[in-house]
Amino acid sequence: MQEKIKQLFKEIIENQLPGEDAHLMMLPKGREKSSVSRRQAIAPKQASVAIHLFFTNPADPHLILIKRSVYDGAHSGQIAFPGGKTDEKDKNLLHTAIRESHEEIGLISDENQSAGALSPVYIPISNFDVHPFLFLHFNSVALLAEKREVSEILTVPLSEIIEEKNIHKKEITLNDTNETIEVTGFLIQGNWVWGASALILNEVKEVLKIYFGANK
Repeated sequence: MQEKIKQLFKEIIENQLPGEDAHLMMLPKGREKSSVSRRQAIAPKQASVAIHLFFTNPADPHLILIKRSVYDGAHSGQIAFPGGKTDEKDKNLLHTAIRESHEEIGLISDENQSAGALSPVYIPISNFDVHPFLFLHFNSVALLAEKREVSEILTVPLSEIIEEKNIHKKEITLNDTNETIEVTGFLIQGNWVWGASALILNEVKEVLKIYFGANK
């Protein structure tokens, strides 16, 4: 069963990846696709995030999100995937996702657990190019939040991700301009997920719909 799940996710990522089309509905007003805005960037900084899917209980698979600690920064208190900026010691972007997962939530993983990369997201305001990697887990593990960066670890059933009723619109005020705009995001367990995390999560949602559709 494990090999079947791994193979199916790898085939979806290699042959049916939704790509930036899955980002469109989550893009804030006036923001272009990453492939467009990236072309205008000057030496964007590189970062990776990890999408950890757990199939320890086949009847209740779930993924991990984190709530960032409150600090004086643009992403204070936001819901996100484990991840961060690439370190010069990282041998590649995948290793960044593995290292950051260990540092932030105590999760030890390796390259063999990765099913592949999803579509990168460029963030103009911070000039970051974020690379998401999907990991599959079949054993229970203990997670531990690194309190300086993570205030809470969220366990989210995959069924909750694909529920269209959890997609909402909300007005937010941008920190850099104080402009109020309407954005689309996910309301998950009472937490608002928007911005780059919502773009990535919406592609995860489309991948999961293909996965569950193939397993009916």
